[in-house]
Amino acid sequence: MSNHTGAKFISFASPKGGVGKSTSCLAIAGALLAAGEKVRIIDFDQTESIWRWYSNSPIAQATPHLAVEKGPTANLDAYIKQLWQSATDYVLLDLAGSLSDLTLMVAAFATLTITPAKVSEPDIIEANKMARSLHAVAKRIGKPVNHRILLNEVPSSISNDEVDLINQIDRSNLRRFSTLIHRRSAYSKSFSRGTLPHFADAPDRKALAEIDAMMAEIRDIFEPRLEKAAA
Repeated sequence: MSNHTGAKFISFASPKGGVGKSTSCLAIAGALLAAGEKVRIIDFDQTESIWRWYSNSPIAQATPHLAVEKGPTANLDAYIKQLWQSATDYVLLDLAGSLSDLTLMVAAFATLTITPAKVSEPDIIEANKMARSLHAVAKRIGKPVNHRILLNEVPSSISNDEVDLINQIDRSNLRRFSTLIHRRSAYSKSFSRGTLPHFADAPDRKALAEIDAMMAEIRDIFEPRLEKAAA
């Protein structure tokens, strides 16, 4: 499959749940919407966190240029093919916390796959597992992949052990966002209040700065600096 429409696909994938996939997805969706982009979120996660958030929140449903839907459980091949050939703007895919064939297939075809992880050895081991499996699929289908780890729920005071773990990541073949997403109530409030961080009545400026810094890194992946300079 190839993407003929110019749509940008960002998948959120990890072999395990509880790492912040849905929270990260909503944070990025809010940043894109605030920048005037149209965003379509497809919830493939078995927990249906984002779908339930959207379907139960009039505030979420009233957010301009945002569409949320559940990913199908049948006829997946046809759905994915149709999606890649017809989608426009930004499509965010919240995938199940597993290494299923569906997760790997969708993640491999995405423009960018993000694996959120806490600064803990179990999460980093699972993120490494995701990276290795994803690159194996990409090699098999003959398509390069853009995969990044997003360190999130980082405490305000990082221990020496956590610093060592981050340094180990940087010395490995894993690639991560430079931006760290810290543990802030602004992120959990997306689910409790139905408002995305960028659209909160009293926005958390530190949270917005983190999200916007991460979005700058994402845009550089989609549109490298050399291409910008040439243009």
